[in-house]
Amino acid sequence: MALPQINELPRYELTIPSSKQQVSFRPFLVKEQKTLLIALESQDESQILRAVVDTIGTCVYEPIKLETLATFDVEYMFTMIRSKSVGENANVNLKCTQCEEFTEVVIPLEDIQVKIPEETPTVKLNDNYTVQLKYPQYKGLQKELNSSNPDTMADAMIDMIILCLDKLRTEDELINFANETKENIITFIESLNTQQFENLINFVQGLPKLSHDVLFKCDHCDKANEVLLQGLQDFF
Repeated sequence: MALPQINELPRYELTIPSSKQQVSFRPFLVKEQKTLLIALESQDESQILRAVVDTIGTCVYEPIKLETLATFDVEYMFTMIRSKSVGENANVNLKCTQCEEFTEVVIPLEDIQVKIPEETPTVKLNDNYTVQLKYPQYKGLQKELNSSNPDTMADAMIDMIILCLDKLRTEDELINFANETKENIITFIESLNTQQFENLINFVQGLPKLSHDVLFKCDHCDKANEVLLQGLQDFF
């Protein structure tokens, strides 16, 4: 005979940043927390991301296509679920810019936001060609993490740019990068001049992510500090 379920799970709501879809969710339980802890202990980035996405999938009630979530959707949704599961604050150790000692700062997780431009992102390469960009999806990032590590930082940046390329527009034609091979796309990127490549890098480096401005006074020297926290790793 199965033992009884002793807890009635509360139900909360959140809005997915990229799609504005409202979904309901429950806190994660010991079974999900165990999976997350095992992934963290592995220190494998791909395994950690998989555990985070699996946790979202089990805790959200509505059917959602997990593989199509933008990376910042994953970060935001996990943060909101964690806030209702473990605690609504995160304790973060921040380094003072003056004495370089650390101070523990409490961050209210509900204050963390993701800012997304309303316009479709584009980069004009020249008078004839414009690249329409997109935000990288979880499935693409997971695939890159599972593949062999790139040899150089330039290779890693090109891989990230490829995830962001959507369409190439001319006056007469619209080329969908999804229909092209990776080799063809790499050849296209390598044919760009340095300024065109720099414009694509700027988009990648400015991708939406969790962010929160933190003001704190150092416990050791009383210096007032201002720090911008960005991305899931900065908060947990």
